[in-house]
Amino acid sequence: MQAAAEVGMLPRMQRLHIYQILNHYTSRQELDPDFGVLDNSANERPDWFEYWPIRKYLLSEPLDEDAFYGFLSPKFLHKTNLTGAMAREFILAAGPATEMILFSPSIHNSAYFLNVFEHGESEHPGLMSVASRLFERIGRAADLAELVSDSRNTVHSNYFIAKPRFWRAWLAINEQLFSIAEAPADPLGEELRTPTSYRGRSQVQMKIFVMERVATWIISTDRSFATTVRDPFVARSRTYKLPVAIICDALKIAYVTQGRRQYKEVFLLVRGLKKYLNLQIRIGDRLGLRSVRPYLRTLRSYWREGER
Repeated sequence: MQAAAEVGMLPRMQRLHIYQILNHYTSRQELDPDFGVLDNSANERPDWFEYWPIRKYLLSEPLDEDAFYGFLSPKFLHKTNLTGAMAREFILAAGPATEMILFSPSIHNSAYFLNVFEHGESEHPGLMSVASRLFERIGRAADLAELVSDSRNTVHSNYFIAKPRFWRAWLAINEQLFSIAEAPADPLGEELRTPTSYRGRSQVQMKIFVMERVATWIISTDRSFATTVRDPFVARSRTYKLPVAIICDALKIAYVTQGRRQYKEVFLLVRGLKKYLNLQIRIGDRLGLRSVRPYLRTLRSYWREGER
């Protein structure tokens, strides 16, 4: 196995094993030298995307219980505007109780939905039903229609770093998903293998989009995992969408923490108006309105701060 990027830091000598996944369409020169390399260039199981190399690592390598592990996309810099060195600095600055660091970039699209499964259903029809039956099958039945995920626990595309306790929980669920999806005669497995729409094409199987949401499900339902979140509303473009998304996120957090249904009702109201509100904000920015432009300029500055 390739050597990881490891960092020592007194007084607690925090160890980091953070990899970027080398895909068949990526050159080594495109990867950040401050990360290790997890080689998936052979592309043995393209239908499993990043899960295949992560799975092989977690099933074969001994894990240091006090260390952080991460398996990041080659697009990490492009998506987050963070170099490997900057990401390591952020991780090492986290409190000693932290078990997970979330780097999900600009979650504004999912912020408009009550949870990531509802968001997934809007893009991949049938996902909610398949995910619900999966959790029921593995003995973790959950009402996904009532689940609330927010900026404190939303994970996109494996953009997170975690200690082994979390990786074991994540792998336990995903290995059950893997077994079901690999069973040719299993009706649920067949649905998990069904191609769904993705970027205008139908070449990615439903199992990938269910699996992508497992990390969020775990930390939404098990609050024992202490997380630190790097600003989830940093965006490179379309910042006019952020104000309404942030309002929706704040309402979801208020609903979860205080339990008042009024917060949920107002969330549903605001998200129903998102197209109208976003259009007004976008027009206000273009017209240079003082009630809009300065605030969007400030929101854009958070992306540029990643360069420092």
